[in-house]
Amino acid sequence: MRGWTVGILLICLVGCGKPMGNRVDSKNLKVYYLEDVSKETAIAFATYWRDNGFVGAKEQVVQLGRSEAGVLEVRLIEEEIYHPQGLEVQEIALLQQLARELKEAVFEEEVNIVITDNTLRPIDRSNDALE
Repeated sequence: MRGWTVGILLICLVGCGKPMGNRVDSKNLKVYYLEDVSKETAIAFATYWRDNGFVGAKEQVVQLGRSEAGVLEVRLIEEEIYHPQGLEVQEIALLQQLARELKEAVFEEEVNIVITDNTLRPIDRSNDALE
């Protein structure tokens, strides 16, 4: 009976979680990248993020992946305290500007910034404004 319980637990742990991907590190920054993003792209992003002052004293986790439509996504974890209200116009404008800068300086393709919880699941705080 005990072996059966351990087997079920392992299946749930492996099958229920979203993949984090491979990882590159740069001091307090961990950049995970899924199989549809190259290691070189992840390194270029980490370098840009660090060199442009986005890395602070606290450890930061970012994931690079692609949407179902194939658009590159930079998934940023929401602060520890979740804010259920939508983003303010200024916050949306800053995220859109960041996406444009990343497109030009790092990726050379369309980029979406996605706000996520600490498991990298998207949080809809955008009121559809970031789409």
